Amino acid sequence: MKTNTTPSKSGGRFVSLQTKLIVAFTLIFTVVFASTYYWFYNFAQREAMDQIKEGLYDTIVGSTETGILDENDQVQIINGDEMEGLIREGQVGEDGLTDDPRYWSQVQVLCEIRRVEPRASPYTYIMGEKPNEIIFITTWGACLPNPDWDQFVKFRTSYDINTGPNIAGFDQVVFQTDTGWCTYQDENCTPEIYGDKFGSWVSAYAPIKNSKGEVVAALGIDFTSTYVNEVRQQILRNIYIAFSITYVILLAMVYFAAQIFTRPIVGLTRAAGRIGDGEYEVGLKDLEELKLSKSYPDEIEIMERVFRGMIDKVYKREQTLRKQVEELKIAIDESKRRKQVEDIVESEFFQSLKEKALQMRSQHKPQDKDS
Repeated sequence: MKTNTTPSKSGGRFVSLQTKLIVAFTLIFTVVFASTYYWFYNFAQREAMDQIKEGLYDTIVGSTETGILDENDQVQIINGDEMEGLIREGQVGEDGLTDDPRYWSQVQVLCEIRRVEPRASPYTYIMGEKPNEIIFITTWGACLPNPDWDQFVKFRTSYDINTGPNIAGFDQVVFQTDTGWCTYQDENCTPEIYGDKFGSWVSAYAPIKNSKGEVVAALGIDFTSTYVNEVRQQILRNIYIAFSITYVILLAMVYFAAQIFTRPIVGLTRAAGRIGDGEYEVGLKDLEELKLSKSYPDEIEIMERVFRGMIDKVYKREQTLRKQVEELKIAIDESKRRKQVEDIVESEFFQSLKEKALQMRSQHKPQDKDS
């Protein structure tokens, strides 16, 4: 007798364990990769900015205090006394520049700074008479053969500013930030990267002093931040390549790992279905094909043993039940037969036949000899 033991199907959509594992591990790796990428991206940008900050600080301090921009390069420090005389006596010519030799001497110092540090665009300025007004004195662009005066400023060009970094530069070395300015000694000081039609820049300002230690002007240096953008693009490009290759490899590893881990469970499920349909031999054969590790058993190995023992008990119980059913069937058939005989014997028709049979036997009984 074969019974249908197939479990009823649930109303939801079936999703295999292998698919769930692949999706779960994919999501985990995606979160880990995104977090790692975000951290590495910010770290690289900070490192690039720190390098620019260090280079800008060394350049502006070397130009105003030590005259040394690099251990292998020594340049003429900006002469504060000469700058003071130029500011006081220099006259603007028709071309917007000046014939004062002190101007060109100061320009040569700025050009030397530019030569040693090609990322730097130095210039000098003083305070104007109006609030938030500065007046440019020199610029390194004046030493170019054909300078673009839309990019550079001429002698005594006035400019109105709305922020304080330029003004703060008369007191100490400061960096321009999003909110104003900060000093090099401030550990949280992050210079602002701003852009114009000529590029993106990071700026710093420092005082220029005369021989008496008095502040006569300020030096401003716009440091090109193209390096930061280059680092950013390089990181993005390298991360995309590494991320894509590693992601494909990890997905392949997850897929094969999911197959390896779920194969025994799939085999147990298939064997359970066969055995549930009464196909014990086929189900046991499926169990034999699982090829579980005997040397290093795990939970699946234990589950297979328990399942195999359960199958044996179920099979024996089913055989016992089958035998009991057969015996019960025989007993029921015998009881039915007896009941049918009793019904026939006790029926009026049978009683009538019985009486007729007695009468017929009595009629044919031999007479006594005396009669």
